[in-house]
Amino acid sequence: MPTLNATIPEHLGGPAGASPERVREIMELRLILEPEQAALAALRRTDQDLERLWRNLEKQEQAAPDEFPDLDTRMHMLVAKATGNQTLWDVAAMLHDLLSECRTAPLWSPERMRQSVAAHREVVRAIADADAERARQAMRQHLHHVETAAARGNGA
Repeated sequence: MPTLNATIPEHLGGPAGASPERVREIMELRLILEPEQAALAALRRTDQDLERLWRNLEKQEQAAPDEFPDLDTRMHMLVAKATGNQTLWDVAAMLHDLLSECRTAPLWSPERMRQSVAAHREVVRAIADADAERARQAMRQHLHHVETAAARGNGA
């Protein structure tokens, strides 16, 4: 995944760090963008996309807390890639780069990791079944849980 922090101005959430307001704005954007990405991925995914998504889930199940944030980001980026839309992937990459400043390994408790893997599995199952509406709803539900957990300080 590209790292864009070096080129993102501070007022857009660059290297200076993320305020609570910035985190809220990023979550708003994720809730607009990512459910639609998942729906589009369900309609356009290839067998290779599915293989990558399932492999990523297997790695998430075995991940240590310090490994999980990167695998989580990769899962969301794989969904974006499965849309077949390079511009959408570019926007998702920038979004997740902004989000990366909010994520830290200590926030990922084993329980939060298990919940996230289960939610990711529901998204991937819907994509595999080519069920756009189910993929959209699964991603939306996952992101609402992420938002709630982040507000409590239990992972982003």
